[in-house]
Amino acid sequence: MHRLHRAQLFPGARLRYGGGTSWRAVVELPGRTDDGFVALWGPRAEFGTVPISDTELHWYGYVPSPAGVRSDDELAATVAHFSGWSPHVRAVLAATGPDRLLRHDVHHLPGGLPRYVHGRTALIGDAAHAVLPTMGQGADTSLEDGVCVGRLVAAPVSAGAPLAGALAAFDRARRPRCRRIARRSLQTARLGAHLGGGWPQTARNAVLRHVPAGPLAEAGTGVLRWTPPATTAP
Repeated sequence: MHRLHRAQLFPGARLRYGGGTSWRAVVELPGRTDDGFVALWGPRAEFGTVPISDTELHWYGYVPSPAGVRSDDELAATVAHFSGWSPHVRAVLAATGPDRLLRHDVHHLPGGLPRYVHGRTALIGDAAHAVLPTMGQGADTSLEDGVCVGRLVAAPVSAGAPLAGALAAFDRARRPRCRRIARRSLQTARLGAHLGGGWPQTARNAVLRHVPAGPLAEAGTGVLRWTPPATTAP
């Protein structure tokens, strides 16, 4: 539905295949959910896990692939692709049942939209800023959009503020941040899952080993910090 709305309001904005496909699942894995978020880069692949309860992990395996490629046995294909990876990865895949596994090709919206509002309509989430998954911010930015709609549009308009001004404030608050995340997602893909094996991977790993942990963590997490805006007064 969001594609239909975007196409009607911004017919020139078209999704593009991002060059990768993603397997993912939620699995029960007692005793292995206390490591926080873990992301591993290999040759032309990325594997990540994040705990979502005391006993459950959400995992994803993101790999470059032609669009539309599918396997008769997706779980076997995933296991084979990551067979040489760490014991953690192999344990997660061993705990995955075929009925829990999802696979989707990844699309994004290059350049985003020129604005997130059109007339009386505000576009949010993937309709406005579909990005590559390499920063893990697709769902997060959609939730941020929802908060901003409430604080910058719904609350002030309910209090008597003009709708046009409230929508403009929403666009000013959301578009710069979402564009930064989209650019960082592309950069991370080039450095991570989209990077080929051999010497490019060796060179990347050598450089990263010499970067202090603090600046490296800040480079990855600084863009993710967000403070909800105050409700706009009419």
